[in-house]
Amino acid sequence: MAADDTDDYTRRTRALDRLGILLGARVRRDVDLAPYTTYKVGGPASLFVTARNIDDLHAVSSALREQRVPLLVIGRGSNLLVSDDGFEGLALVLGEFAEEIVLPQAPAVPRVVAGGAVPLPVLARQCAARGLTGFEWGVGVPGSVGGAVRMNAGGHGSDIASSIEVAKIFHLGKGIVANVKASDLGLRFRGSDLGPEHVVLSATFALSWGDKTASEAEMAEIVRWRREHQPGGQNAGSVFVNPEPGGGSSGAIIDRLGLRGFRIGSAEVSPKHANFIQCDPDGSADDVVAVMTHVRNRVRDELDIDLRSEVRLVGFAPQVAEAAGAARDDGRASSRATNGGAPEARGVTTGLDRVFGPLAGDETLSVVTIAPPLPDDAVAELAELFAPTGEIARPTSTKSSSAVPDSTPTSESSGVTPSDSSSSATPGDTPVAPVVDISAAVSTPSAPRGPVVIDDTALRLPHERTEGSAAIAVDDELRSGSVTIDPTSPFADPRTGVVDDDSLAAVIVDDRLTRRRLPRWLRLRRVSPLVALGIFIVLLSLTLVVLASPIFAVRRIEVTGLTYTDAVLLESVKESLNGASVFTADLDSAKRRLEGDPWVRSARLAWYLPDRVVIEIDERTPVAWFVGVDNRSRVLDREGRVLQVLEGQPTQFLKIEGVGPNLAAGTVTTPVYTGAAQLATSLPPEIAQRVKHLNVDGPEQLGMTLKTGTVVKLGAPVDLRYKLVIVATVLAQQDPKFIVSIDVSSGQAVVQNA
Repeated sequence: MAADDTDDYTRRTRALDRLGILLGARVRRDVDLAPYTTYKVGGPASLFVTARNIDDLHAVSSALREQRVPLLVIGRGSNLLVSDDGFEGLALVLGEFAEEIVLPQAPAVPRVVAGGAVPLPVLARQCAARGLTGFEWGVGVPGSVGGAVRMNAGGHGSDIASSIEVAKIFHLGKGIVANVKASDLGLRFRGSDLGPEHVVLSATFALSWGDKTASEAEMAEIVRWRREHQPGGQNAGSVFVNPEPGGGSSGAIIDRLGLRGFRIGSAEVSPKHANFIQCDPDGSADDVVAVMTHVRNRVRDELDIDLRSEVRLVGFAPQVAEAAGAARDDGRASSRATNGGAPEARGVTTGLDRVFGPLAGDETLSVVTIAPPLPDDAVAELAELFAPTGEIARPTSTKSSSAVPDSTPTSESSGVTPSDSSSSATPGDTPVAPVVDISAAVSTPSAPRGPVVIDDTALRLPHERTEGSAAIAVDDELRSGSVTIDPTSPFADPRTGVVDDDSLAAVIVDDRLTRRRLPRWLRLRRVSPLVALGIFIVLLSLTLVVLASPIFAVRRIEVTGLTYTDAVLLESVKESLNGASVFTADLDSAKRRLEGDPWVRSARLAWYLPDRVVIEIDERTPVAWFVGVDNRSRVLDREGRVLQVLEGQPTQFLKIEGVGPNLAAGTVTTPVYTGAAQLATSLPPEIAQRVKHLNVDGPEQLGMTLKTGTVVKLGAPVDLRYKLVIVATVLAQQDPKFIVSIDVSSGQAVVQNA
């Protein structure tokens, strides 16, 4: 390996190690990325973080500002192919805090807010169930809201751009959260201006009220069409973007060359759809890229059509990605793995740049700092010391230096033009000393006859010297002729090494450099204790006046992330802050009060001059509910925490059948009900759409009932993912209408048919 390669590898490794140290317990190392993509292939990420709340994102942002490394934000992984060698950088996945969906109640404004980690099929079905229309197309797109915004995903005649209003984005490079209008996202066909540093926390969609039955029928038709025309299994959907309008679809173009079924290793062009590339279980990402490259080359060579890939290639060499028709996603802030290339590369200032401000293009350079200008008195001193020619100005002769003859060397002896002492000068001007030619002092002098005396008076502190003592000592030594100087000095006699009086006249001892080193107002003076006390009292009074000034009183309080939080509590917190000084407002107490609400996972409060306080609330996500012994409903989050106790039934969430314990809000339920809540969020789409409710039949008995009446027994709440895979397999092989029960409590499927 070349030395440069070794150095570069070492540099990258050290950067990743340092970032891992900065992130601490939040980070995992060498995490396999295959399970996080629909291709199910690819190597590990050097560093991996699951952001469970907004604080984790701030921690990642802070660490990245200290140590930059390539970054990859992963949604559902439905448009991603990771190299077999993995990703040498930081991979980031959003946790449950970004899985919330806020649906309106008719006849309110039909505006839906969905977290960045919400799967599109889930959002489409929940919108339809609420009677909202306009997002039915999302049922057939296996991606997340964040990834869909990044790629402007779409299908069946619509896309994200048709309904999105605002995206809430966290900028990892700057640690800023901003609501970005759709017009500033740079949305285009299967692309946007979002880069690796942009994390979509949520998106707001403008939909319409419509017929629930019609929406569900439309989604059923979309699902039927996709199952009939598109393959399942390990793929990333359509691989190549359709050419320009009128150029036909990429699938039809590939079909013209008869490439269906073409295979390289573990990857092949799907026999069901020519624009899908399938990968075998335990396959290779390199094989997928090889098939992509072969298809693209054949189409270009035989039909003169240049296909571009929709799939993001991560961890591949640039030439490999380019050959496959994909933009290489190296995780750099300057890259854009979206259609059309990076806006920066096109010399375009994007709407996101206007919102967040651009990042520095060269990541190897630190931020440029500009020193403040010199004070006027310092500039005046430099003007006195230096003539326009760059020579050092001679100070006015003082009594202490009169022992040194002030004769100027002649041009014949020293090669210097004498200064004109009779030239007219205004008071305060300083004559200019001639420049000494050292070319004559080239011969090696004899050894000096005495010690070399160095005057360090100018370097001593005031208490370390007696004024004039050093100058008098030097003057006496000069008079006695016992002083020698550096033999290489141009002022020494080359034969004796003794100072030459004529040459020494050009030596300047400018004590103004010491005397005027600081401006007069900065010189140390003895300050009376009473004066110091008075100054302190004045400063303290001014501080109190500023703190009590109504200019800095809190008048504006902005709240974000609010959906379920207790409105009465929030108003009480706002009243406690309103009118207080932004400098002394008790934000910590307000934070503790808000986090006492079971709905609030965390609260962040910050003040901004002159009169604004921002409250950012991160709420827990409700997933299921059960009825207690007292016949009241308990709403649970994924951790099994009781978020609210209701008299009615919150039917918008999945019900857990069974009589549960009487728990107060804020407490955590029993393990089996916690397992049921986690099951509610883990159901795969093919099962979730069939489930009527979950069941708790005992301390260790978990199950669910399908809409067909089929009872599924899961047993103890362990290995649920494995058991659900078995259930999904059974439902795919048999019609659930004819199944009475499915028992997978033992890890094996026991099916009872009607």
